Amino acid sequence: MNYEMAVLAALVQLDKPTRPKITEETGISAQRVNTAINYLKDLLNIGIYWHGAKKTGYYQIESWGAFESGKSIRRKAYALDLSIYKTERTFEYNALRFKKHYANEVKLQNYRHSLKLEGFDTPTSHPSTRSPEERAERRAALKKKYTKPQLSAAR
Repeated sequence: MNYEMAVLAALVQLDKPTRPKITEETGISAQRVNTAINYLKDLLNIGIYWHGAKKTGYYQIESWGAFESGKSIRRKAYALDLSIYKTERTFEYNALRFKKHYANEVKLQNYRHSLKLEGFDTPTSHPSTRSPEERAERRAALKKKYTKPQLSAAR
């Protein structure tokens, strides 16, 4: 389970994780990374999916299976120090990283609750879990909504 936990930590910590990135961060062979991902998908029922094209895509966790919302396992995985695992093959938890991640989660949760109290609809998923196309469409809609039309200069 050591390799699987290291791969799970890499999936949580890395921005757009790919097999080469996971291999580089953890020092685990590419074949073992594949085996660990398959183990996480099949036995623990974690929904790990590939998004994008074959060469430019990345892995994304969409569901946590047996871990329900995944909050506790995500916190643990985020607190793992991959640089130490890469060299020593042991897990060490970075308490400061864990506390910062927890504080950010609480801030986001409080912000969403305050929006609900004000009567605004809040997104059910975190913005980073949306696809790049969805984020681009949302960004364009917000720009259109909040930018004032510029008047052409007088001739």
